[in-house]
Amino acid sequence: MLTYIAIRQNRNEQMTDTLPSPLDQLMPKGEIVIRKKGDILKKQFSKVDQFYILLEGTVHFDQSLHSNDKELLAGMSQSKYAPIGMDAFIAPYRNETTARVASDEARLIMWQTKDLITLLDDDIVLSIAFYTFLNIQSHKFVEDTSELFANTSAALQSLATETSSEGYLAQLERDEIDKVILLLQSPFFEAFDEEDLAVLAQSMQRREYLVNDVIIKQDEEKKGIYLLESGEVQYSRMNFSIETNKPYKVPFRSISTPGYLISSSSMLGIKSAMTSHVTKDAIVLYIPEDNLEKHCEQYPKFALSFQKRILWLINNQLRAVRTRLIATQFNEELLVASTLINSNSTKLMVHSPLHAVPLLLENKLTIPHAIEILHRTELKGIGPEKNLASLCLDNLHQTQRESNFYRALQDIYSSVAENTEGKSVDQIQLDCVKASKKAFSIPSIYLKGLENMPTEQGCIFIYNHLLNEPYYTLPNQFQITLDSHYLSALVYEQYGAHAQRIVRLGKSEEYAHENYYDNLGFISVSTADSEALVETIEEKKIRHQKFYHQINDALNEGKNIIISPEGSSHPTEHSPSHFKSGFFKVLQKVKKEPLIVPIVMANFDKRITAYKFACEIKKPFKLSEKMKEYGCTEVKPFLRKYQMDFRNDTQQLTNDISNETSVEFLFEDEVDALIEKLTTHDEQDCISFYGSSTIRLWDTLESDLADKKAINLGFGGSSYQWCLFYFDRLFENFRPKNYVLYGGDNDLSNGQSPEDILMNFSLLTEKIKNHNPAAQITVISIKPSPSREYLLSKIIETNELLRTHTEVNEHMHWIEIYEHMLTPDGRPRTDLFVDDMLHLNPKGYKIWKQHVRDQLPF
Repeated sequence: MLTYIAIRQNRNEQMTDTLPSPLDQLMPKGEIVIRKKGDILKKQFSKVDQFYILLEGTVHFDQSLHSNDKELLAGMSQSKYAPIGMDAFIAPYRNETTARVASDEARLIMWQTKDLITLLDDDIVLSIAFYTFLNIQSHKFVEDTSELFANTSAALQSLATETSSEGYLAQLERDEIDKVILLLQSPFFEAFDEEDLAVLAQSMQRREYLVNDVIIKQDEEKKGIYLLESGEVQYSRMNFSIETNKPYKVPFRSISTPGYLISSSSMLGIKSAMTSHVTKDAIVLYIPEDNLEKHCEQYPKFALSFQKRILWLINNQLRAVRTRLIATQFNEELLVASTLINSNSTKLMVHSPLHAVPLLLENKLTIPHAIEILHRTELKGIGPEKNLASLCLDNLHQTQRESNFYRALQDIYSSVAENTEGKSVDQIQLDCVKASKKAFSIPSIYLKGLENMPTEQGCIFIYNHLLNEPYYTLPNQFQITLDSHYLSALVYEQYGAHAQRIVRLGKSEEYAHENYYDNLGFISVSTADSEALVETIEEKKIRHQKFYHQINDALNEGKNIIISPEGSSHPTEHSPSHFKSGFFKVLQKVKKEPLIVPIVMANFDKRITAYKFACEIKKPFKLSEKMKEYGCTEVKPFLRKYQMDFRNDTQQLTNDISNETSVEFLFEDEVDALIEKLTTHDEQDCISFYGSSTIRLWDTLESDLADKKAINLGFGGSSYQWCLFYFDRLFENFRPKNYVLYGGDNDLSNGQSPEDILMNFSLLTEKIKNHNPAAQITVISIKPSPSREYLLSKIIETNELLRTHTEVNEHMHWIEIYEHMLTPDGRPRTDLFVDDMLHLNPKGYKIWKQHVRDQLPF
């Protein structure tokens, strides 16, 4: 009989004339088959009728969020002996993905599932050997898919030196019965008899790990069973980026549920696919390999059950990584979580509370209940419920954060408009500030310029008023104005006193609006968004006089005043609109001229799942002095000039926040190298290719287009935003006759919208024209990469926006490359890409050479 250790050693056997054991013993019921490119080996959701082992070729694993939807790439394999159809051995025995041949052809061993299972049932030694072999090969899927996720993830972290730890023995040891109870609480061990668990528990140790301790490092071979008793462990993977030419780390899921296995690789004695490090002080139950090996040798039935359970664990790990991959690609957490539950519904009992979760996730008002069910099931569920709930929660981080934010907005409204009888205006304002501070602790906010806050009160805070994101509309149709509430809380925190806000009069049907602001005691004014007033000239004069006295009185009392001079709200991209002159004319009349503090707002009109809010406090000024600086004697011409400066400040803040996520600019070294390259390049009558790694990795570009005098200035995984950022430095003393631009795919992958890309592209082309007015600009369409197939609709939309923009400018030209890289059925051609399915191979660049040359205007 093969022992546990001897079986593991088979992983290193290489196929020569004969297959490795146990495949050679199973061949009487198998056959060698050749499948062509595009052939489907297994279809998602179908019953597993055939099982394959890959001998040569490449297979892609695709997954659809619904059975009729377009498929997304969920993994790939070209590993020798990769198993295809392992769902045949895991209930409910249905394929979780579609597997199709991606290479020109693939050579495989094929078994009919029922024949294979019959062979295994008749020979327990062969069965143990097969499942161990299957586990070792299946674990490579976890590694391959996690690497694919790391290649497509924008959630990069800097590297730190890591060394794994053995922890230290916990001072409080448990008796044997308690240890067995702990094992029984684990989803992994719930399938085993107590007698077997009692044997394993005899050698079990309780080890304590501190925050940042590494339990198992990526590529490390540790042996034994590691089981989480308490605390939290996060998984991450180190990858090497061919775009930045640097290593980086990508965080994966975290586990905190007691009883979860920390590693499957350690039970197989193979290299770990990821690093597991402690994020909250943890206690880990450790069972040495020797005890496990001895029990497997003595009890073959246990050995077989144990290997089958490892396959179950690997399948769960693979599902978790694939789900993260799809969630990242599709950028739609709710849909992914719902599909995860629906596609596994046959594994759940009919009374499982998880069946209700997809319905509850459809409405923002019931999302908290869905999340509550998932948390409760993760802790107290039965069977596959616990793991499924954990996977869903791991893919709902942003949803949970946004749900908490939405509930906090409800709390702001409630603090002002509900149960306030008997409270003073000051108390209601204080409650509003407290609720606002709590709400704004949830989103990510970039705050700049606090040093510009005046030390004394009695100031006018003006800000550009942004639209409300419709998603955050409360159930009573009221909208909490995020920018003004944030500003009110900020001013209160600075001075310890409430500011007087100027708000618009609500329309007659906006009862919630009127009730809310009446309770806060703010000054109301009529704006373009208010109901039209029917009044005489005298009544209008009285209204204006009243407003003047309210402002004057507030300033005389030393109060700060918050107002948006626009009188309406707009998206960040078009903010601010024209400033109204009325308020500034009032300021010219007040007895003591106050300081005006400009507050620039950005992204408060966006959802917190995709954007970071931004607020910048600019240097204060007095109106009379600022008008003199602008050379204006009248308010209206001054405001026209100042509004444009304010808009530029808003745009600059938007750019700052986009770049703020990378304090150490990612491409500094590469750009410095390009600048050095240009110092030895005297030729100005040339064509510069400027853009992302698709340009940088075109190694033969300059020789392919030597007659065009092409020069390659591509860098890293850049975007149009980064091209804009580095343009001045790179092209300061260089003016080519034609700028060939390529970007957009990294932009979309990083969460930008097609409109965002058009804006950055327009700013870049405007900068080029200002710097080099005689130059021509050529734009290459965004290519369709298989690893970003989920973005095809956005790529098409972005290409259309960019193409339309180029066609209306006579100095700009379009190169169509997208349509030349598709299969007849409209999918990206995988034969044009290297293994990561993102970057072009020589065949792909050959197509680029042909079509770029043919379409260049010179």
